[in-house]
Amino acid sequence: MTELSRFIIKPTIKAINDILHMENCNVGGIEGVPVSNKLIVNPEHIDLEFDSTINVVPSASSMENLPELELKTDNAIYKTPSYSASFEGTIIMDGHLVQHFDVRFYKLTQSTIAEGHNYYWRFIYPIDNNEWFLKVKGRNYADDYGSHHFSNLIVANLDGHEVNVYSSNVENHHWMIVESTEAITYDEMDRRVLSVTNALGLVLGKRYGDYCFHVAGNVSDFSQIIGVEVMSLRKTKYCPYKILNPQKNLIVEWLRQYDYQQYALESIENNPGEGVKWYYEDESIVTIDAFSKLAQLCYKSNDILLATSMLIDGSLMNIMYQKPFFHVTLETITTTLLKNEEDLPPTVPQDRYNQEIVPVLLKALDGIERLDEEAKRIFTKRISNNLNSAPNSNKLEACFSKYGYVLTKADKKAINMRNSTFHGTLSSEKKPIQAQQDEMFAVSLRLHKLCSILLLKAADFSGKVLNNEVLFGIKSACEDKEPIYVEI
Repeated sequence: MTELSRFIIKPTIKAINDILHMENCNVGGIEGVPVSNKLIVNPEHIDLEFDSTINVVPSASSMENLPELELKTDNAIYKTPSYSASFEGTIIMDGHLVQHFDVRFYKLTQSTIAEGHNYYWRFIYPIDNNEWFLKVKGRNYADDYGSHHFSNLIVANLDGHEVNVYSSNVENHHWMIVESTEAITYDEMDRRVLSVTNALGLVLGKRYGDYCFHVAGNVSDFSQIIGVEVMSLRKTKYCPYKILNPQKNLIVEWLRQYDYQQYALESIENNPGEGVKWYYEDESIVTIDAFSKLAQLCYKSNDILLATSMLIDGSLMNIMYQKPFFHVTLETITTTLLKNEEDLPPTVPQDRYNQEIVPVLLKALDGIERLDEEAKRIFTKRISNNLNSAPNSNKLEACFSKYGYVLTKADKKAINMRNSTFHGTLSSEKKPIQAQQDEMFAVSLRLHKLCSILLLKAADFSGKVLNNEVLFGIKSACEDKEPIYVEI
């Protein structure tokens, strides 16, 4: 039986609360800020709010960017980055009027954290309750509050470096804690956290944001805290186009939009046990091993990391117009996964190409009159180096077969649209504009699904993914009786 993991989080929560509940601090770096003030942490910005008159802060209120500010409490000193803070809102130029002032900045760092130093790090995000319960098969753990957490601990292995990911609930505040198991630089920790949060974001259909606390410790159990900083981020958003673990009642509602979706609705209703237990079977959730491999893909390759982020952000935008966006994502994922691979054959066997075709092409090139030297050089290079390479569509299709996913006819059609997409052909003059928009929506959904499938298969995930074309009522997919769940 696996030993129960235990984490000390009381000092970490105290460090967070010292910032969240900060008020009445002494402010240095600008004149006239009264001790009666309050810090407010928001998504996208942090505010220091107070009431005063324009006579008290005359010079500072006219500055667009303020120098480094120092916020001193009874227990600690915190600093803002130089020239990052500014006054927000309307300041009335009345020297006797008491009005509300708002100094805004994006980061606040405790002065005890030394830049470039190796620390044990915890990156901490506000989250919803039971964030990945029944979606990622985590382990149990306990904390020093005496709480036991069921299936909440994920351990990701990034090139031999373990990263712990777990959620905690203290005083009805839910946090996701991502911690290093060794002392590392902030930049290295940031890369590991990005890899983990992007992998988790793909699985959950979510872009993590709001704000993040960075807690630095000098011991691995975080029983002692060196310092803490808070950084504001973009707002957290959930993607409407999820690929894993949708709620069954939501699926049923969406499958009632059109009559031609009836077959998919019946497939769930005729197998109620399968539809319900989909969330409880091992095949329906991401194992720690598969999640770790997905995070490792992001960690090893900047292109995979960015492509995963594009998939998450792409499904937050108007996905109807994302066909070119997802073609780029698919190309990026495929190119990375096939890098240094020997399993993509040329158009004809390379020996035959070198012996029989290259001499003929070079002779024909020499026979062309009035061909300038630069053009001849370019064509010669292409004949020798890449003319025998398989077409890009072959490369994209080969990547799926390598990971054991069989493309359908509709899948191949969507992939083969890449050339027209990349060259700016989004529509056809022969079709009504609404029909073309519907087609763009359908292709975007399919490409989003194919990109997600490729990443999941590369991470050795086995199970069911949601077919968003059927869910959102794409008529062509429903007429072909595509399943609501795709087995991969």
